[in-house]
Amino acid sequence: MDGKLRKKLWELAWPAILANISQTLVNLVDMMMVGQLGSLAIASVGLGAQFAWFMMPLMFAVSTGVLALVARFVGAKDFKMANLALEQGIYLAFLMGVPVMMVGLFFGDDALRIMGASEEVIRLGYEYIRIYFLFYPINFMGFAAFSALRGAGDTRTPMKLSILTNVLNVLLNYLLIFGKFGFPRLEVKGAALASGLSIAVAFIVGLFLFLSDKLVLKLRPSFRFDIDMIRRILRIGIPATIERIVFSIYNFIYISIVTRFGTVALAAHQVGLRVESIAYMPAFGFNIATSALVGQSLGEGNPEKAEKVVYESLKMVTAFMGVMAVILIVFPKYLVMPFITKSDPNYWQVIHLATIYLMIVGISEIPLGWMFVLSGALRGAGDTKSPLYVTAVSKLLFRILPAYILGFGFTIGPFHFEGLGVIAAWIAMSLETFTTAGLFWWVFKRGKWKYVKV
Repeated sequence: MDGKLRKKLWELAWPAILANISQTLVNLVDMMMVGQLGSLAIASVGLGAQFAWFMMPLMFAVSTGVLALVARFVGAKDFKMANLALEQGIYLAFLMGVPVMMVGLFFGDDALRIMGASEEVIRLGYEYIRIYFLFYPINFMGFAAFSALRGAGDTRTPMKLSILTNVLNVLLNYLLIFGKFGFPRLEVKGAALASGLSIAVAFIVGLFLFLSDKLVLKLRPSFRFDIDMIRRILRIGIPATIERIVFSIYNFIYISIVTRFGTVALAAHQVGLRVESIAYMPAFGFNIATSALVGQSLGEGNPEKAEKVVYESLKMVTAFMGVMAVILIVFPKYLVMPFITKSDPNYWQVIHLATIYLMIVGISEIPLGWMFVLSGALRGAGDTKSPLYVTAVSKLLFRILPAYILGFGFTIGPFHFEGLGVIAAWIAMSLETFTTAGLFWWVFKRGKWKYVKV
């Protein structure tokens, strides 16, 4: 049984890992191209992308609910209901994507200002936001549709569409950032437009596949809302949304703390974050595989199998993330050097700080993998409340507060602590990763997730 589970986990995980690696490589290439414009452009695009990520919670409301429901329906061999969940998820995703688009268009500059960015960073970052956010409704619909496929056990189609997105993104980046082959030189705006257009093309291709009966799930648009199915999606998804909102608020505060240490610290943080994002791709893959298999096992009425899935996934992610940890800790300088031009006056400062970032976060890569697997198991089971509680407590007490207090320093009577600067923020991030993984393990061992009704 264990061998079969490992094989099935790997069959679902590797396409998700490859898709995420592909996406991350594009993010890295994107940052390298933007890096040729200087550290100001890196900081601006990085902060703009960070704000875009803050707007993702509504997307998780639909995608988490759709994945959990589709996995249960497929496990129970009820494909009619699985297809209905797909259709209603797409409609709901569009409705949620429109207000998010409006927030970016009208309040993006205010958000960057609140985050403590300089006026130059605000100007460039808002140029990025105004274009990228136009594509949010399409982005939301694609995310929901591809989550449904993963819940059904098809991780290869989302992988192929992700690779298509990324190839187009790199090509359009080259043409639009630098103005090659007669295209206008749009620089930061070109990076945003390239990302948006590539997302739109991949969604259109995916929609065609759904309509042509070539996938495990089929889309037959009725253009009507099924209130009961939407209610079921939201019953699972709303706690996930609240969790992501809490997560986004905390990350907003956290990146605001990092931003206040200066443009060099922010640039180093963005470079380090992009490099690390490659390292935790295996964790993303096992998160998706575990979610799908746990949901399908519970749909079959077999909670013991669901538990075995989690144990096997933890073993596998530990091996993968252990290798990634070694790479980050041993070779950090070589990993960050390609991301900023040597002509930048802050080159060596950014390299030095980004190197420290990777060494610090490398220590917490294995617990990061556990965090992904265990949270994926809970969400696949339909338990989205427990991740909400864990996130609300852990990020505040073990990331935000230590980052601020240790970063800026404090005075208590005669004792004065000067503060560690941005390095304190990175230490706090690793501390929070260990704590969150431990809390998820405690929730998992309690076992209540086996009996959640969806």
